[in-house]
Amino acid sequence: MRSQLIGPRDMRVLTILAEMYGAPMDRVASMLGVSIKSAYRYTAKWRAAHLVSNLKMRPVPGPTWVFLTRAAVEALLPFYARFWTPSPKMAAHVVTVLDVRLALVGQDLNLWISERQLRAEQDRPKAGGRRGHVHDGRYYRPDGSLWAVEVELTAKNDAAAKLAVARAKEAARIGGCEKVIYYCRTPEIRAVIKKAALATQAVDGPPIRVADLSEVLPDKTAKATESGPVRPGLTVIEGGASDHGVPDASTGKAVSS
Repeated sequence: MRSQLIGPRDMRVLTILAEMYGAPMDRVASMLGVSIKSAYRYTAKWRAAHLVSNLKMRPVPGPTWVFLTRAAVEALLPFYARFWTPSPKMAAHVVTVLDVRLALVGQDLNLWISERQLRAEQDRPKAGGRRGHVHDGRYYRPDGSLWAVEVELTAKNDAAAKLAVARAKEAARIGGCEKVIYYCRTPEIRAVIKKAALATQAVDGPPIRVADLSEVLPDKTAKATESGPVRPGLTVIEGGASDHGVPDASTGKAVSS
């Protein structure tokens, strides 16, 4: 490998890392299609080119993380994104969203809209207002439809889940999404999101689908329960009119399989 050359494969992976904040070394190796040992050589080359941070951080047990320098983020992304370093609080969510992205669209840079981009494209809230909801990502399906993606790894209480689902639904409507899909790590989390989806049917927005994370990441979620992965579930909640996107407690039909 020529240490001075930053080729198309490097640029593709670096762009994904910029869009997705960063990733542990094993994910970097997987995206490059090389061994961990070779991935370390790639990242050494990137560090020499001042593309990735010299900080060697391990926010959670496992491999060290790779994340871009401020200058590289600014160079690779056509929108503003704050410099980011991995933290124990965010590591699991960041890497799971990356895994979901790769499972859904692979490394195609045209099929995924990252959280960083969605955040950058938001209008500034009016004085006293709050920012709109930012999905974990959006992706284009083979039929050309745009879906919003949410990844839920921890349980919310019913009130918080209802508000979050209502805001996700409203943001999806504004963004032209045809559906919102929630990938949930456990059946308990999935049950809470299903309940929230039913409680927000009157919110104007696209249908909500609630699925187990094992549907797209079967190997990574096999240990979620002692008995192994649960059969992926599906709930479709039809959107409806509402008054300024305020959640409504009215009920309606849910289609499950």
